[in-house]
Amino acid sequence: MFAKQYTRAAVPAAYLGISSILFMYGYIKGDATFWMGIVLIPLLLHSFPPGEKTCRLAPVVAMMLLICCFRQELTWRFLLLVLALLFAVESLFGKLNGQFFTVLLIISPIFRYVSEVFTFPIRLQISAWAGILLQSIGLPVTVEGNSILLNGSEFSVDPACMGLQMTGFALLAVVFFMAHFRIQRQQSLPSRYQATLLVLAFALNAIGNLMRIILLVALHIAPDNVLHDATGIVCLIVYGVVPLFFMVRITYQRWGKAAIPPLTANKHHPRLLMSGHWVLLVICVFFCFQKPVMNIRSPKGAQAVAREGYVMQQLQTGVTQFRNDHALVYMKPIPAFYSSEHSPLTCWTGSGYHLSRISKKHVAGRVVYVGSLKKGNDELLTAWWLSDGRYATISQLDWRWKSLSENSGFQLINVTADDPIRLDMEVKRWLPPI
Repeated sequence: MFAKQYTRAAVPAAYLGISSILFMYGYIKGDATFWMGIVLIPLLLHSFPPGEKTCRLAPVVAMMLLICCFRQELTWRFLLLVLALLFAVESLFGKLNGQFFTVLLIISPIFRYVSEVFTFPIRLQISAWAGILLQSIGLPVTVEGNSILLNGSEFSVDPACMGLQMTGFALLAVVFFMAHFRIQRQQSLPSRYQATLLVLAFALNAIGNLMRIILLVALHIAPDNVLHDATGIVCLIVYGVVPLFFMVRITYQRWGKAAIPPLTANKHHPRLLMSGHWVLLVICVFFCFQKPVMNIRSPKGAQAVAREGYVMQQLQTGVTQFRNDHALVYMKPIPAFYSSEHSPLTCWTGSGYHLSRISKKHVAGRVVYVGSLKKGNDELLTAWWLSDGRYATISQLDWRWKSLSENSGFQLINVTADDPIRLDMEVKRWLPPI
């Protein structure tokens, strides 16, 4: 009996072992959001016990195996590993609740990417609103994109606040409160109310960020001040956690239903099922330990051509570099609509630069992003947009939809220069004509 239980537990344990290797290599970031989600999992398993065994994830795992045969990016391998682990748990122990999947998504690298990239327009809007409110009370502030300037000091709504940490905390707080009240009241909550609470958490997080940036500027709390982080935590609690607690409690009081105990899990484990899991585990090991490939190879029709006045260099990653005495241009092909576009928001930061004062700018009838790059005493100006050669956009949804519906080969164009006049000239040269 105990031997069978150990055998059953060995499969998910092996998957966790492989995941720990990805953690060691840095693909899974062990930040505060990640560990908060890990600590929350035992509570979820207590409040939402596994139900009847199911193989509902088998088709999804099969599809992911097929994708990994043709796509070699680490993201697909990570998804395969997680889905195979969940498939093993649900088929050997019992069906997991949707809250469990929500937590895994929030602590995943996919959430990190989506939150940092897709919430960028929201961060710009929060900075604009904060600037208007601060100016209305008489403070001489200037808004430059996601940064607010006051008496030579710069304050910004950065990804660490709106993009990941505070957003992740707010969403995990909702999950925690729903699990708490489920245990306390022995009630379940319909899925539509759970989804509504998650949306409200995101909205309250935006309000908390607005109040945070207003307080930082009004009180002149510099980034190196210990009160800088403390202000963010206080705003998260006051404008996020506390209201969410009462919202979840009221929601359970009004719309909670008596929790139905899950069906008793069947103790029978066919040998064929166990054998299949071990085979799937070996396949996952094979895929995960292959050399990862950057998701930046040129799609069909996106090959770069030489340009007059520039020295062209094709990098091993698939990026094409163009350089002259005044500017540096990177052309980064994007393989598909679901791919990451290697935005300067992450690439320049990874090279040791601090990207700030990011804003939208109209150049030659187009809208592009512009920002300031600082590294030590060096300061450069950079601009970027996405283009298929005929059309230019800065909208994530826009380029992805066109790439999917029109099969267009989009590329990210990043132009960097040392002064604003030269940057405008270079951007005009690289933008597609209207």
